[in-house]
Amino acid sequence: MVVNYEFLGSEPIENVITCLHFKIDKVVFFGYHEEIREQKNKTENFLRQYCGVREVIFQPLYPNDLQAILRTMRSAIERELDSGAKLFFDITGGESLILVAFGILSKQYDTSMHIYDVPKNQLIELDDGAGSRISRDAEAQHVELDLDKYVEMHGGKINYLLQKSLKEISDEEFDRDVAGIWEVASRFSDQWNPFSDFLRAHMVPDEDLQVNRKATTILHALSESKGKLTTPAKLNQILDALAEKGVILDLKHEDGEYRLRFKNQYIKECLWDGGSILEWHVFQEERRTSGDCRIGVHLDWDGIVHSQAGVDVLNEIDVLSLTGCVPTFISCKSGEMASRQTLHALYELDTVAKRFGGKYAKKVLVTTKGLSDVYLERAAEMGIEVR
Repeated sequence: MVVNYEFLGSEPIENVITCLHFKIDKVVFFGYHEEIREQKNKTENFLRQYCGVREVIFQPLYPNDLQAILRTMRSAIERELDSGAKLFFDITGGESLILVAFGILSKQYDTSMHIYDVPKNQLIELDDGAGSRISRDAEAQHVELDLDKYVEMHGGKINYLLQKSLKEISDEEFDRDVAGIWEVASRFSDQWNPFSDFLRAHMVPDEDLQVNRKATTILHALSESKGKLTTPAKLNQILDALAEKGVILDLKHEDGEYRLRFKNQYIKECLWDGGSILEWHVFQEERRTSGDCRIGVHLDWDGIVHSQAGVDVLNEIDVLSLTGCVPTFISCKSGEMASRQTLHALYELDTVAKRFGGKYAKKVLVTTKGLSDVYLERAAEMGIEVR
């Protein structure tokens, strides 16, 4: 039997990372009462379901008493030694007093210690190579982490019932269309959100994605518009640019009429939502370097998805990716943001990333207008990268 001893900490990935890489029969966690209460169920469920661990033990310790900690740990270790088990000490994320105890016991029982560099997903063995080593004496395995497992490890769940159909498509043609729309949106960045709002309000398809409107109707709507899209010249420029990219078809804006056809339902939805194209552009860039990447992810806080509306506590993250053992939470904001909106965006991103990503999570805020120095400083203090 292969037994892994480790300190139970508040960071879920640190509690399971050894079992992602090696076949462990039994894990014995030493931890304080409050942490055991918080981590026990989700840690045990994850290890049994995904890592094949047969037995998980949680051994409570009393803080600030090294001798009491040593007695408790010795008792647990000697029980396994008597049964002839292979023992390994994992000190990833260990608290200082527990690390001292592991060091003493490792020397006493000639048992190897190891630690994982979580961001690099790299094993570091802390011995001279003479005794046992987990890399040599335990069978290796590879449990592939994806975003569903990572969120579950933190006690949450991805709610697919709320996933928009637009967020589910992924093919080369749509990717090319997104790249084309992003190029147009970037060129007309000041008018893009007002343009999207105008389309949604005044260019609703009559049937089969076809729009037919009298020019007088469009001109009247433009004259009533408040913001940065008030002239037919600018509207026509954006429509022409989208037609060049092939996402708007059969375009005509002359002889007293406006006529166009959206290429498909997904393109229509993308054009109607001003911020959607920024999310798709960021998603396309992020997935180039990540192992798993999703767009428009709804995160359920307690891991139980209810059918009744309003029961679940949910947050939506615009783009969520996972590279190795490190998740990246990305919030996308298109257009101008008021002070309150900026602060809300920063705090919401920070809260969601801490809840579902832990201390190793990367946090990124992507904006089309940038932030003032005071908010850039606040973001830096919160560990948020602003792009």
